[in-house]
Amino acid sequence: MSGPRFTVTLSPEAERDYDELLLYGLLNWGEQQMLRYQESLDRAIEHLGDFPEIGPQRDDLCARCRLLPVEHHALYYRIEADAIQVVRILHERADAARHLPR
Repeated sequence: MSGPRFTVTLSPEAERDYDELLLYGLLNWGEQQMLRYQESLDRAIEHLGDFPEIGPQRDDLCARCRLLPVEHHALYYRIEADAIQVVRILHERADAARHLPR
């Protein structure tokens, strides 16, 4: 039997990141590639609800943040009492410390 499932939400900034990276993918790589990437992101976000501690702690970048790499991006998230909040979705080359809340 598995443990309780966490609800996963995206912060307004993470929602914007998600939309922008999919639009970029559509415009630069085409619909099929964008849909494949969207599926990878959605699967990772859903996976967080079942395994919230999967990503390593990254307090050096953001208080109580964890990191989950997804292809060329990273989900930065926090575990709350019974929920996960994805704080940002950033490209692997982005200066995460500059974009994450302290």
